[in-house]
Amino acid sequence: KLSASPMELSFRLATRLARSRPNGGILFRGTGPSLGSSGREQRKMFSSVASPKSLTEEEQDFLKTNGYLVIRDFASKDTCEALRSRINQLIDEFDPSSSTSVFTTHDSKRDFEDKYFLESGDKVRFFWEPDAFNEEGTSLQFPKRECINKVGHALHVHDHVFREYCSSLESIAGGLGMKEPVPLQSMYICKSPRTGGEVGPHQDSTFLYTDPPSVHGVWLSVDQADTDNGCLWIIPGSHSTPIQKRLVRKEKDEGNTALELVPFEQTVEELSTRGGVAVPTEQGDLVILHGQVVHWSEKNLSGKSRHALMLHVVDGGCEWSTSNWLQYTEGSSFPTFRELSNTM
Repeated sequence: KLSASPMELSFRLATRLARSRPNGGILFRGTGPSLGSSGREQRKMFSSVASPKSLTEEEQDFLKTNGYLVIRDFASKDTCEALRSRINQLIDEFDPSSSTSVFTTHDSKRDFEDKYFLESGDKVRFFWEPDAFNEEGTSLQFPKRECINKVGHALHVHDHVFREYCSSLESIAGGLGMKEPVPLQSMYICKSPRTGGEVGPHQDSTFLYTDPPSVHGVWLSVDQADTDNGCLWIIPGSHSTPIQKRLVRKEKDEGNTALELVPFEQTVEELSTRGGVAVPTEQGDLVILHGQVVHWSEKNLSGKSRHALMLHVVDGGCEWSTSNWLQYTEGSSFPTFRELSNTM
């Protein structure tokens, strides 16, 4: 009988830990409200039946050792379908002619001077898949919902449905070893059939840097995800890898701003996928990612979507770099979990 590798055993333990954890999910009753409903009417359609518990000591230890943790059955089917319904409403209302901003992780194809992206940190904006448009760039090749790569990066601030879900993660965030967890960035990732592109190996601290590093990703599997439709891949223990690069703002001529990938502390290596394990998830599973753990996902080659919602959390007690790409409009500040709850 073949023995399992340490990485395989690591993933199996993560799964066992997750399955043994009591279901602390939130049940949102009903479906996403219409865009024309008042805030009071919208909130009535969602009610919590349980408060999510913080991470157990065993789960915290596993996360510290491996750089990730899978929590099975965290959110109910109704929660996931409510989030999907809402994002579909927002996409349907979005005017395709208002933006041609394409999201890609390939540096050679990235527009580092995309003002629409640069100013999206405190807004809700829509980003296309690279294959969304025809060769002339004049029309969509597929239905609009299938052409959107992601919606971000402040859904948790501006949209009542996503704000309610994200604010419910405060207890989970409290188990990440932070003095003052701050919900920094939210994005809904569509990864649709035919168009859902790959996301190369990366560390989230490259994009969301604090001193000292503190970012964690809290990733909800809105759909079931497997190797066919582009599930997460993770290298267990790779959070010990130093931050290799940072995506920073650079001032250019005439007051323009551009993004640039720069070495971090002169240690530049191409991140390898060696030792990576697929992390398939069921609808409602939650994956927590340390900011330095190496992870990625492949292109969606299936006929089913792989929707996911990511909330990035940082420690408000750490210094947020003014060179990070994500900046709020001058005079605004990142909201706390309490402030999100108070606006519901």
